[in-house]
Amino acid sequence: MIRFSNLRRSPFLREPLVHFLLFGALLFGAITLASQARQPVVTIDAQDIEQLAKYWELQNQRAPTRVELAALINERVDEELLAREAIRLGLDKEDMIVRRRLAQKMAFTSEDVAAIPEPDERTLQAYFEQHREGYAIASRVAVQHVFFSRDRLGEPPQAASTLALRRLKAGQTVLGDPSLLPLAYADITTADLARDYGEEFAEAVDKAPLGQWVGPVISAFGVHLIRVERRMPSEIRPFADVRSQVKAAWLAERREDENRKFRLALRKRYKVEIAGLPQ
Repeated sequence: MIRFSNLRRSPFLREPLVHFLLFGALLFGAITLASQARQPVVTIDAQDIEQLAKYWELQNQRAPTRVELAALINERVDEELLAREAIRLGLDKEDMIVRRRLAQKMAFTSEDVAAIPEPDERTLQAYFEQHREGYAIASRVAVQHVFFSRDRLGEPPQAASTLALRRLKAGQTVLGDPSLLPLAYADITTADLARDYGEEFAEAVDKAPLGQWVGPVISAFGVHLIRVERRMPSEIRPFADVRSQVKAAWLAERREDENRKFRLALRKRYKVEIAGLPQ
């Protein structure tokens, strides 16, 4: 059995080199502990893991296995470590894409922070009255047309349409060419007609007298003869029918106001200098 009293009397422990080594070991341990205390911590909490699992399930239509979830967590840790190291090295400073993404995220954050009160019925009704035209149903028409394809064989579409127009005005029945788009519309806006057939077609429908065949009208598909059966004027939809849309528009406008105030406050906190412009 070794007695401590004997160790204290040992010449070995009285050597200065031994004292130096012991002191160095203690100092190294203290530095190591201090370094570990200052070491940044990356935390992946339960909410992060749940979010990773839900995103996987959304993409793959099934829950991840334990192995797949572990791989997702490792990827998340690597992503966080790389992002932090990139910021530490200043790699985000000159990157326009990163800067734009951060600005967008800050804008979204400011929207979430801004407390917008729930509007009451009087507020929504007043907003609706101020923006009535935005909730109008556009004017519509009931129209039919006879179509002559530009790719038709035999008689050219212009000549065929001219002859067909004379027959239609005489009360005769005329058959045109097949069309991928409808040959009759019971309720359509001129804007939709312009989208499908072109501005010239929509303008001809807008100017055509009721109940009369007119043409020929040119489109990208060929030649048309048109007849407008009925016109339905624009009308304002009742507030009750568009209340949800009015509320969404009101909230969006308030949110934009809050964002504008937030950006103005930021400009007061920073000095902005632009090359070439007087300060």
